[in-house]
Amino acid sequence: TVCAKCGAEAVGGSPNCPRCGAPLPADRAAKGLAVASLVLGAVCVLGAAVSLLVDYCVRGAFGASLISLASSAAGWMLIGFPMLTYRKPALFLPVMAAVAIGYLWLLERLTGGSGWFLSLALPIALAGMLTGGVTAAACIRAARRGPNIAAIILLGCAVACVAIENILSLDAADSLKFGWSAIVAAAAVPTAALL
Repeated sequence: TVCAKCGAEAVGGSPNCPRCGAPLPADRAAKGLAVASLVLGAVCVLGAAVSLLVDYCVRGAFGASLISLASSAAGWMLIGFPMLTYRKPALFLPVMAAVAIGYLWLLERLTGGSGWFLSLALPIALAGMLTGGVTAAACIRAARRGPNIAAIILLGCAVACVAIENILSLDAADSLKFGWSAIVAAAAVPTAALL
């Protein structure tokens, strides 16, 4: 955004000019994202309301529609909330992580609670978030832009695959196993080295 009074360029989403302190015009992209977020929120609320209404009218109780309600709320939080806070990743990233984990926990509760949340969903979600976060941080800190970004992403995907396979094998057989993830890593690591 450029200040209309002194012509200085403002970076970082500040409401006032860093040089002269004059109020800056509102960011059009931010307004567009706010409208998109509100529209998405309205669609989520409408979809959940219709689902609850149909479920209650047909069954006389709320059953599967509660999953629809939880999915709509999580969907808005994972898509709509970042639209409102896109310039504040320190705010929306922890919220998105908490929403994803909370949604998986709630989904287990709504579907009978067979214990898959603690043994599978939570470790896989945390492994995905950790590898995704480290990969994103490495991409942001990369000195060069280009093929090296693809290499970083490939390595992050390989690590995530190894983590997910071992979480699954620990749950199923109480042992670490390198099967399909070793194949992914064997393909990804040399390819990343070439990039």
